[in-house]
Amino acid sequence: SSSARRMIHRNNESPVPLKWTHLRSPNAREFLYSILFLLLVAGYLVRTHLLFISRVSSELQTELEKIKSLMIPSYMIELRNFWI
Repeated sequence: SSSARRMIHRNNESPVPLKWTHLRSPNAREFLYSILFLLLVAGYLVRTHLLFISRVSSELQTELEKIKSLMIPSYMIELRNFWI
């Protein structure tokens, strides 16, 4: 009976407070907040960089479309002159 009581007591003990007690110290909390801040800054930088890249790529796409529309007629004219 006493061994069963010990097992129940052992099962009721939660290991989580033992693992997270070191987070109660102010240094660990500051460390976590600094990591969170750095992650937010990195996310902001990645987002702005991706927005810049998408804007530049869309402008490049429109420029390539303009160049393509100019190139095709001259290419067709050259082909026509070659066949005639």
